Amino acid sequence: MGIQKKNDRKFGLAARIAAVATAAFMAGWALPPAGAQTPGLNSPKSKASLPETVSEAEPEQDRIHTVDRGQIQKDLVLTGELKAAQSIVISAPDVRRSFSNMVTYLAPEGSQIKKGQLIVEFDDSSLLSEQSEAERTLDEAKLNIEKKKMDLEAQRCQLLSSISQAESQLKQDELYGRIGKELLPANTYQKYQLNLEKSKLSLEKANEQYRNFEESYDSEMKLVEITYSQAEINLKQILGDIELLKVYAPQDGILIYGDNWASNRKIQEGDTLFPGMEVASLPDLSTLQVEGYVYDTEYGSIAPDTFCTVHFDALPDYQTGGKIISRTNVASRKGFATEQKVFRVTVKLDKVDPKTLKPGMTARIDIPVILARDALSVPREYLGIGSTGEYYVLAGADSKRVSQQTVTVGAVGDRMVEIVSGVSAGASLLPVF
Repeated sequence: MGIQKKNDRKFGLAARIAAVATAAFMAGWALPPAGAQTPGLNSPKSKASLPETVSEAEPEQDRIHTVDRGQIQKDLVLTGELKAAQSIVISAPDVRRSFSNMVTYLAPEGSQIKKGQLIVEFDDSSLLSEQSEAERTLDEAKLNIEKKKMDLEAQRCQLLSSISQAESQLKQDELYGRIGKELLPANTYQKYQLNLEKSKLSLEKANEQYRNFEESYDSEMKLVEITYSQAEINLKQILGDIELLKVYAPQDGILIYGDNWASNRKIQEGDTLFPGMEVASLPDLSTLQVEGYVYDTEYGSIAPDTFCTVHFDALPDYQTGGKIISRTNVASRKGFATEQKVFRVTVKLDKVDPKTLKPGMTARIDIPVILARDALSVPREYLGIGSTGEYYVLAGADSKRVSQQTVTVGAVGDRMVEIVSGVSAGASLLPVF
């Protein structure tokens, strides 16, 4: 008895399925191939099916699409950052005595900076010790100059004294030398004459030594003065390097920290920087523009003077138009810690509101790319993919008179798809799902 009831239920279910199939066939529906799918940019989507019974909320007439000519468009989306075209960059100083410098002070990022305000300071402890040593060396050089002057003056007095003694001796020997030969013994006369010659030679020698002294006086002083000058220059260099380690704002503006590529973050106190690395910048807010990045696969779709729309993540309700004014010809690494290479694209904004837009804001650049113009096109939901990979459309003015037609597809946009062959302009289509 239980077996008989189960058979009756099975028979009733089969009868109902057969009735539904018969009704569908009588309505003239053309079922799509098994596994039919709709197209997508990356992969086929769900299986296609013929239109269901038209509901009262969506009349069938509103779902009919008439094939027409138009353009196929794809929106290319780039990410970027708001930067100033004109900005004063503060770089790590090139200090002769240090290969790198540690940041010890940074003014708060985003704060309003006044001209002359201290914004960056580097560690100067080693230079301060060198300054003390240089000052001591300079003092010693100065004392050496004074000592040298005293020594040379003492030497001058000694030479002048030698000249005076030689002159006195010469005068005395001249008196004896004037005594006539007939008044003195021959040997005494010869002695007086010899002493006179010696006195003349002694005076000449003393005068020559003094002249040599005067001629060498300046060079002797210059030797010690050069040492002093070198010590003075060394001290001035150290003081100049110390001044380089303190950076004051050259103009009013907003302080923006630079990027520490080694740590993949902004510069902060305690970082050790190499000469030339960007520490911070003072941008001119009236020259704000967006710098975006594009991969090589999309590089050919972007051309200068292309118009675009720019959105900002921090301002959901704010958008502005823009125009691509430049793109780099050589790819570069997107970041210090990545091997990915991108091309940089610069977008000039139609309007700049410094009170709303701030440097560093992340931006989304929507660029319309025209893939085809004046082409037969249909919306993507009106195109299906058969089980063997062929594209098809459902042609007909209503669901009772519909036929599946194979088509050849050209350019595929975000919303519209180009039809190369298979249907003509003016044909009526129904969605495949």
